[in-house]
Amino acid sequence: MLRLKLTLIALVMCGCSASQRIAERATEIREHADEIIVATDRIDYNGEEVKQIRSNAEAIRKAVGDIHTALPNVTDRTPWWADVIRWLALAAAGAAAVWLLTASGILGAVRAALGWIPRRQIDTAEMMSATLAHDKPETVRELVAMMRAQDPLLDKAMRQIKQDKPQPQ
Repeated sequence: MLRLKLTLIALVMCGCSASQRIAERATEIREHADEIIVATDRIDYNGEEVKQIRSNAEAIRKAVGDIHTALPNVTDRTPWWADVIRWLALAAAGAAAVWLLTASGILGAVRAALGWIPRRQIDTAEMMSATLAHDKPETVRELVAMMRAQDPLLDKAMRQIKQDKPQPQ
């Protein structure tokens, strides 16, 4: 659950643009100032208060125009720790993808499709072929010994089976 929260926080931090938020809010302020100007133009009363309201709205409108003019020079900066979190999240996602591809066997299938077969597999295939051929001296025992030497997990499984199996007397 914590990993999910951290991932979401990292994604939100990567997707938020301060300059974009400034531009959107400035546009909203300008729209409100325009509404005030339109409302003061509709008022029949030409008193000093209405003129002051209109003058203030025009000042707001000008200030927003200055913000829009200066905004292209603003650069978004993320804090160093947000960059670290983003890189860690990307590294974790990459490691998870590699693990998933390896554990599911898809990576091996892709390697075989591309024609890249590891040397160990080629050696095993050659020994199996020699074992099956009648004119070669290799035996099944030698094939099993070779496969156990190449794969420690297979060797451990074979030892465990040998221990669990009742010995003839």
